[in-house]
Amino acid sequence: MRCLITWMTVGMCFSSSLLLLANEPSSDGDKNAAQTAADVVAFAQEIDQLVADELKKRSQTPRPKIDDYTFCRRVYLDAIGRIPTIIELDGFVGDKNPDKRSLLIEKLLHSKGYNSHWYNYWADLLRVKDIGDKLHHSGNFSEWIKEAVRSNKPYDQMAHELVNASGELYKPGNGATGFYARETMPLDHLANSVKTFMGMSIECAQCHDHPYEDWTQQDFYKLAAFTSRTHLRVDPRPQDEKKIYAKDRHVLKNRDFNEWIVYRESIRVKHAAIYGNGTGFMRLPHDYQYEDGEPHQVMEADVLFGNMPKVNYEITKAKLASLPKNQLGPEINSRSSLADWMVSSENPMFTKATVNRLWHEVMGTELVGQLGGLTVEEMGDHPALTEKLIGVMKALKYDTKLFLSVLFHSGIYQSKALALDATPPGYVLDGPMVRRLPAEVIVDSFLSLKTETPDKYVATEFRWDGFTHFYEKSKNMTAKDFVEYSVKGPGRAQFQNREEREAMKRNGDMGPHELWRVSTFGRNYKENWVSMLMGKSNREVIDGATREPDIPQILFLMNGLGIPEDALVNRKLRQATTQQDKMEILWKAILGRLPKKSEEPLFDNAPDDVMWALINSNEFRFGR
Repeated sequence: MRCLITWMTVGMCFSSSLLLLANEPSSDGDKNAAQTAADVVAFAQEIDQLVADELKKRSQTPRPKIDDYTFCRRVYLDAIGRIPTIIELDGFVGDKNPDKRSLLIEKLLHSKGYNSHWYNYWADLLRVKDIGDKLHHSGNFSEWIKEAVRSNKPYDQMAHELVNASGELYKPGNGATGFYARETMPLDHLANSVKTFMGMSIECAQCHDHPYEDWTQQDFYKLAAFTSRTHLRVDPRPQDEKKIYAKDRHVLKNRDFNEWIVYRESIRVKHAAIYGNGTGFMRLPHDYQYEDGEPHQVMEADVLFGNMPKVNYEITKAKLASLPKNQLGPEINSRSSLADWMVSSENPMFTKATVNRLWHEVMGTELVGQLGGLTVEEMGDHPALTEKLIGVMKALKYDTKLFLSVLFHSGIYQSKALALDATPPGYVLDGPMVRRLPAEVIVDSFLSLKTETPDKYVATEFRWDGFTHFYEKSKNMTAKDFVEYSVKGPGRAQFQNREEREAMKRNGDMGPHELWRVSTFGRNYKENWVSMLMGKSNREVIDGATREPDIPQILFLMNGLGIPEDALVNRKLRQATTQQDKMEILWKAILGRLPKKSEEPLFDNAPDDVMWALINSNEFRFGR
């Protein structure tokens, strides 16, 4: 019955302790792996010791450890972004191996589910838009991030490639260019890059001296000088336009306008690119009003703090000042110098911002200040812990998978969760916070109720999208070929759809849409609306996802669950012989635990009604 929702509460469980990996190496590769495992465990213990010492100082008792049911559900949610299936849960709880927690952590971190879940995370941070115009199609950018997650690319390398990306937008493997194409206004892009990779809010200094921080407008323009003359160009270069296309496009002069549009868009797919690698100079805006400079004055590249990277200038600042106001000098790859400074281990903000974001994602609360509003001096309420985590990230060489493994192995992570409204003044991060699950996790968790293989249809290899496919197809197309394609081709409305269909054939069998993880859906799939409804970020701003419930979400869950008759949970119910067994199946499948004694009055209701009530409970939608 639908009134059963009121009976449901968030369950908290006890017991169990951290167990360590113990493998005897038999080769150099095994030795390295064993050493890495030992390092992970040692780092986790060091973090726990810091917290234990702080608790002792404050005369606080450590939070109790969680049992196997709670641990299994928690690590599945945080590592691969869905609840465990009832088969996976029973298998883990029934496992007698004393090292099973460590083994499960490593199994999940090396799974397709990890690739899916953490793609969602990075795509949100990097604002990969699922919906945009034809020109800024994000498919290649998405695939670049997926490949970075699959290959476990170190985060400092990943960030460096994004900041320094250039070349064709739709060239396979060059998707990092989507980071610049995402933001067509250069100064806005710089501000968002600093917030993304350094956790600092400097956008106010774009127009005036920062009202709350030390950054001046000059500081902003000196930093922007590294990226000057970097821009997105979607049309062929003027010389190419005149030389290659002008003599053939006259065929379209008196034809249908839609054919002309297809012609232009198809050429753009081939030629759209990020041009420019930075001159190292930038002029102040025409309306600059401070006494320390003049409008159009030349600013030489400089960093906000720390050591200035080397910039190989080919022209002097004095020489440039005498040139016309629109001149910024030759390109000297100063953007690469900016990337060097931004992601350096010596940059105090890059590593701090990285560990702060990952801690927040796993533990549910910031380690230091606000995710996008950090200061250089700020180390949080627990500076020793912050310093330790920064050191761990550096020691692991920005391997985010290993860093997550450290957090998952810690006693802090494996402690009873703390309710949001019960945070004492002396809280020292001795357990994760109870928080609502991200939209993608809620949607993907339904797959754990539907099938034994929820991660089967994850795009784990490079997946062609329509524009990367057409880019490859267009490599050998002449100007005349583009004209013929436009005249005999699909028409304006079907241009991208046709290429998407052809691309999907290259991807092979990806299974039915109803079994896809959220990360597999591109922008053109209407099925993605469910995750948007549940609070998925529209990726217009950094950290734009919401975990606050609203009326549409509630109505969706109350009126349509989408659990078919042949779903895994329903097949398990049909195999059960007693009402008690059926109820235990529902509690384990949906909430990841056995029912409590106080919940047994619910057993008198039909399984379908109980399933409905459990899915609509807070406990299903929250981590614990």
